[in-house]
Amino acid sequence: MTPMTKLLSGSAVLALATLLGCGGGGGGSATPAPAPPATATSLAYVDPASGTYKLVKNASSSGSHLVLDLVGPSTGTAMGVSITLSTDAARATWVDVPAGGTTAVLMQNGTQFTLGSGTPIQKAKATSGVLQATIAQKDPTAPASLNGSLLRVALDLKSGLGLAQGTAITLSADAVKCQVLTDKASNPTPITVSVGTLTAQ
Repeated sequence: MTPMTKLLSGSAVLALATLLGCGGGGGGSATPAPAPPATATSLAYVDPASGTYKLVKNASSSGSHLVLDLVGPSTGTAMGVSITLSTDAARATWVDVPAGGTTAVLMQNGTQFTLGSGTPIQKAKATSGVLQATIAQKDPTAPASLNGSLLRVALDLKSGLGLAQGTAITLSADAVKCQVLTDKASNPTPITVSVGTLTAQ
């Protein structure tokens, strides 16, 4: 092989190596990687489509603070109600109904019950992802209409999780521990509370 042939052969090898190093022969730049999904910063809730007792979104909800009302049926009366709700403690937490509070007001009275003077029959506690709440009128107050908001609770999205928007968060009502007290002489009766769909957005 002559010196000129060697030079041309070496140049061809060099040119090929350069093309391979650039990703091929003139195909242009590589396709950019897709952008990561947007990170959730708030809670979204869709009310249940039907039900006798329903957990519905309150208009005061804002951003990561979700306020929910327990709404009763259009007929019937009661002296009080008790509910047990569960959520995914790794993603959401039960908080005061007034945004930014501690845990002193985990439950508020709705629009139906008259709690009277003195210490009200109103108690709530949260343990991990489980919230228990009870509210009742005192004797001799007449039973109240169930047609409206019976009590109010709230959830916050936990911060710093990096959840993708649309991530589902579990929320359920205990079919045995949700109860209504129709009058002072009766035992509490289990009720079915319909719960909507909760997601991070």
